[in-house]
Amino acid sequence: MSMATRILLTFLLLAALPAMAEDIPGALDVSARYRATGGTDQPGLTLTATRSVSGVVVTIEQIDGPVTTVKVGSLKAGESRKVSVRQEPGRAYYRAEVAYSGQVKPYEITWSSAVAQQFEISVKGEDVDLSAGRIALAITGKAHRVELKMTGEDGAILFKRELRLDSPSGRPDSLDFQPPTAIVTHVEITAYDENDFAKAVEFTPVVVDVPHDEVNFESGKSAVLPAEEPKLDRALAAIHEALEKLGRQVKLRLYVGGYTDTVGGREYNQGLSEARAGSLAAWLVSHGLKVAVCSQGFGEEVLAVQTPDETDEPKNRRSLFVLAGQSPSMNSFPRGNWRCR
Repeated sequence: MSMATRILLTFLLLAALPAMAEDIPGALDVSARYRATGGTDQPGLTLTATRSVSGVVVTIEQIDGPVTTVKVGSLKAGESRKVSVRQEPGRAYYRAEVAYSGQVKPYEITWSSAVAQQFEISVKGEDVDLSAGRIALAITGKAHRVELKMTGEDGAILFKRELRLDSPSGRPDSLDFQPPTAIVTHVEITAYDENDFAKAVEFTPVVVDVPHDEVNFESGKSAVLPAEEPKLDRALAAIHEALEKLGRQVKLRLYVGGYTDTVGGREYNQGLSEARAGSLAAWLVSHGLKVAVCSQGFGEEVLAVQTPDETDEPKNRRSLFVLAGQSPSMNSFPRGNWRCR
C-alpha cells in the first residue's frame, strides 16, 4: 500500500467518527470582585467575552452558605456582565463554575470577598482642643481602628497615630496626643473596619491671632471714626499677609470679638460690644476682605485686667481678630455664637 493510500484511508476513518465538542480557549475572561460596600454594591464575578459565546451559566457557591445559579445567556465579543451574590458585612469564601456552549470543561475559580461593616465617625468643633492634646470622637458601629493625621503649613505630616478600638479597656471616646508646637493646617481622622473599609472626618483647625492697634470709639457709640481707619488699614494688610501664607491650603474665616470695661451696666456693655465688633467686621468687608467675617460681643464678660465695677480701664476696651479654619475654641473666645457675613 502506497503512502498516499494510507493517508487517504486515515482521513476517511477520522471523518467517519462522531463530531466532538470543540473547546473555545479564552472565550471568557473571568475576574472576581473582592471588595464591596454593600447595598447595591455586592461581590461576585465579572465576565468579559473575548469572542461571541452563548449558553453562559454561572454557579456560585458560598462556603457554608447558599448556591446561586445565573443563566447569563449570550455575550458578544467585548461585552461584559456582572454576576453578583448578596453577602452580609464581613468576609466570605466562594467557589464558582462558569460554563458556556461548546466548552469541554467548566472554568473554575475560588476567592474571598469582603463587604464593609456599618459604622460612622464624627467630630464636633467644640470637642477639638489641640492645645490640650485632645480630640473627642463619636464612633458607632463596627469600626476596628482609627488613625489620626495632622498636617502643617508646608504640607508635612506633623503627627500620625493609629489606635485600635477593640482594646481590653474598651472603646476610647477621645484621641489624646502630645500638643503640637507647629501650626496645624489640616486634621484627618480615619476609621477602618476589620477589612480596611474607611470613613474619614477632615477639618482645618488653624487659629492665627492677627496683631492690630486698638480702634478707639466715641463714648457709647460704635461707628468707626475716620481718624481710626489707618489702624484698620494696617490690620487688613496683616490679615492679607496671613491669608497669603495659609489661605491656599485651608478655608479660613476672620473672627472679630469685642470687649468693654466695667463702666455702665452689664447688659448695656454687652450690646455696645456687639455693635462695635459688628462695625469692625463691616469695615473690613467693605474695604476688600474676601473671606467670611464673623463677629460677636462679649461685653465685660472676660476682662483683660480685673477691675471693680464702674472702672475706666482702657485695656479692657479691646477687640480680638482671629483667623481660623473653624469656630475658635474656648481658649480664644468664651462662646461660639458667631454672626457671619
